Order: sequence, then C-alpha cells, then structure tokens
Amino acid sequence: MINYIVGTLIHKSPVNAVVETPMGLAFELLIPISTFETLPAVGQPCKLFTHLHIAQDDVRLFGFATPGECELYRQLNRISGVGPKSALSIISTLPIPTFVKAIEREESALLTKVPGIGLKSAQRLVIELKGKLRHLLDLAEPTDLEVGESTVTEVENALQTLGFNSKDVLRELALMGEDASALSSEQLIKEVIRRLYQRSR
Repeated sequence: MINYIVGTLIHKSPVNAVVETPMGLAFELLIPISTFETLPAVGQPCKLFTHLHIAQDDVRLFGFATPGECELYRQLNRISGVGPKSALSIISTLPIPTFVKAIEREESALLTKVPGIGLKSAQRLVIELKGKLRHLLDLAEPTDLEVGESTVTEVENALQTLGFNSKDVLRELALMGEDASALSSEQLIKEVIRRLYQRSR
C-alpha cells in the first residue's frame, strides 16, 4: 500500500492534485476541499497521505493533507452505503473535530448538512462510528477548536501540571465544540477534569 507521496505539486484544483515524484512519476490524486485549502503553490514541495481504492473496473488514488483525514476516509469507506464520493463530501464539509462531536452526540441533523447524506445515512453513520473515532482527536490542533489558542494553551498547561495527558485534554475540548466557547478558562479546566474522570470510570 502507498502510505504517502512526496514530490512537487504540478497541478491542483478543489477536487484533484497532481504530484510529480523525484523518480519522474506523476500521480493524480482525488482530494477533499479541506486538503485543497492546505496545498502549497504549484511548483512547491508537497506531501499527501494516500489511500488506494480498488474496485471492479475502478482504481483511484485519494490524497489527504493529514493522517487524520486519511484515517477518517478509510473508516467511512467501511460503512455500507457510504462510497468514495460521500466520504470525500463529509471530509470536505465538516472538520474532523466537528464530525466526531456530531457522531458522539448523535447529532444526525448536523450530519445531514453534508451533500449526499440523508437522515437514514446520518443515523447509520452514528450507529457504525460512535466510539470509534475519538482517537482522531489526538491529532487536533488548537486552530481546529472552538476556543481561542491562548485559552487552549492555558487549559492544556494547567491540566498538564495536574498530571493529565495533553492529548486527552485536546480531545475533550474538541468534543465540547461550541459549548467550550461559552466558558471561561477556569470553567473549562473544571469541565475537562469532570469529563476525564467520567471516562476513567
């Protein structure tokens, strides 16, 4: 399996990218919009994590900006009724923390905002994925969260001092989503501690 491709970006659009490797091979990859938005300028070095899709009379290479996007794509493709097109649409529409929060909270209505995902498909996603994606939040960046970077840093540092794992803290902040933005740093610290203790029981 091809884990990732490194080379020079020679073409990009919201739906695909072409990367030429040092060996002179050029790979065309289908990409989500979230990956397109992070691509460098044409002619610059580029690295994309990949998934090779092989089906009857259909071989396609998909590219993603992060390992998290690539892993989510693979998880989505395992679900009956969710094909490559719908999987890309989900990743293009919802940031990973938002999608995972919607799954964990069973917010089917939020999932139906994704083009091509109806209520039945959204409910199937919740049933199939709940509890299986939280590890993706270990890759969350402060800019992916609903609170300011300075607040995230303050909460993270305070809880690290108390012995909590930084990845666990970021995961809980991501799952809180918009609720986190309404709380002060002190309230966030208390809420994250409460959630972490609940999960440890």
